[in-house]
Amino acid sequence: MPQPGPHNGPLNGIKVIDLSRVLAGPYCTMTLLDLGAAVTKVETPAGGDDARAFGPFIGERSAYFMSLNRGKRSIALDLKAPADRMIFEQLLDHADVLVENYRAGTMEKLGYGWDKLQPRYPRLIYAATSGFGHTGPYSDRPAYDMVVQGMGGIMSLTGYPGGPPTRVGSSIGDITAGLFTSIGILSALHHRTQTGKGVKVDVAMLDCQLAILENAIVRYFTTGEIPGPLGARHPSISPFEAYAAQDGYVIIAAGNDKLFHLSLEALGLPELQNDPRFTSGPLRNKNVEALKLCFELALQKNTVAHWLTQLHQRGVPAGPINNVAQILADPQIKVRNMVVTAQDPVAGTLHMAGNPVKLSAFPDPSTRGAPPELDGDRDEILRELNNSYLRVERRKAEDGTWIAELITGRNGSTIFFSKGRQHDICELPGFIARRGGAAPVGLLSYDLLDDQCELVSLDSLHENSGIGAALFDALVSFARSEGCTHLWVLTTSDNLRALGFFQRRGFRLKALHRRMRQQSFAPVGKNNIPLYDEIDEIELELAL
Repeated sequence: MPQPGPHNGPLNGIKVIDLSRVLAGPYCTMTLLDLGAAVTKVETPAGGDDARAFGPFIGERSAYFMSLNRGKRSIALDLKAPADRMIFEQLLDHADVLVENYRAGTMEKLGYGWDKLQPRYPRLIYAATSGFGHTGPYSDRPAYDMVVQGMGGIMSLTGYPGGPPTRVGSSIGDITAGLFTSIGILSALHHRTQTGKGVKVDVAMLDCQLAILENAIVRYFTTGEIPGPLGARHPSISPFEAYAAQDGYVIIAAGNDKLFHLSLEALGLPELQNDPRFTSGPLRNKNVEALKLCFELALQKNTVAHWLTQLHQRGVPAGPINNVAQILADPQIKVRNMVVTAQDPVAGTLHMAGNPVKLSAFPDPSTRGAPPELDGDRDEILRELNNSYLRVERRKAEDGTWIAELITGRNGSTIFFSKGRQHDICELPGFIARRGGAAPVGLLSYDLLDDQCELVSLDSLHENSGIGAALFDALVSFARSEGCTHLWVLTTSDNLRALGFFQRRGFRLKALHRRMRQQSFAPVGKNNIPLYDEIDEIELELAL
């Protein structure tokens, strides 16, 4: 399926089918989209993504939904209806990645579990994000962010000692799962580049919460003590917390002795440098409350802005505690393009967070694509499928008649020679790419030679349709599955189109042969002597 719309990034050309909803999955696919992938969102016809009903609203539009799904396309499909299943499977034929965040077992009930999809779509990367993963005694349980924050331990570390349970203010249960899923997908894409095979990515929200507990895990195993909430301070580094100044709080994070001494200089507390309670990191952590009292007595004498100037001049990591309005107005955020916009035809201008991943080779635009209407891109998506849908399949014996007629009509014969061996294309194994129904649109023949695969012929009957590329990709995948380590082809120096095709796909020169080629017409002359010209036969090789 052609690449929809302009996607400029390292994932340009990667097509993602997004079956997910609400937050974890959509956050993952939004990350992939910001890196250049094309994302097609498959939603249920009855209301679509649940997040379409989540506030806040701009008119009748969910700003929550729009902020996570801008730039994606939407098609509504009932995966229990045969006609919609056919469309979904056509989408999978062209997809690189499928993302879903259903409860474990849901996709299997629909007939689209990994075990069913992998044989049919061997290059597909299947990414599943769920509350508890696809294994274990909790795998069939539903989960939301709050559930895994509570179970995963992060809430036990959040808040102040003796206070009530406190949820982390952002939905880190969902967001960390979305980010870990995107990392898994990028790793799987690299693996597929090396092997030609897709893999399953299984990410559990609960696992992700455990993964971000940082040093709480090693503290527990080292000391035997259960970590608890500490308010705004670090459990093992001091000074490393929020301190009260005259008009607010100053965060000071001095992670070593040098930064501690610079902090004392900034706050006008040189006498503490030799105080036996504070001469080392462990001692400062042991006497953390006494150190905090000393700091806050000094900080109360002036404003947050004053103290930040003093600390920054000396290179001490420090900052204010901003509210959302303050950080959005910060000039650093503006320079880094971390607030971007999208235009919705009904809601107008939508402001949202930008992409924190800045890549030197690609632009970071200040605008994003419009959020999709439910099923709003159906006509475009179906038109693309109808125009370019290819089914690549192994050639059958009954295909021989039309193959012989096709090749003979174009080349005069199905017989040819390669490296001194005679070939009959009709007798060689190969692939056919068909458009929609039974009409043949492309033919590829190959020959397996020990651990090498020779591409014998590649005949695309429709120009600029991507058929040749689809057949070639099928051959590469097949050759790898057969244990071949190299794919090679023999072409000629005057076939510039073929040379360009293979060069773009990573082929390298293996050998060069000079041949005399007889011209195809009878020369005119008193002696009727055949004319010959020289031609270079070029062997090209691709390492698999």
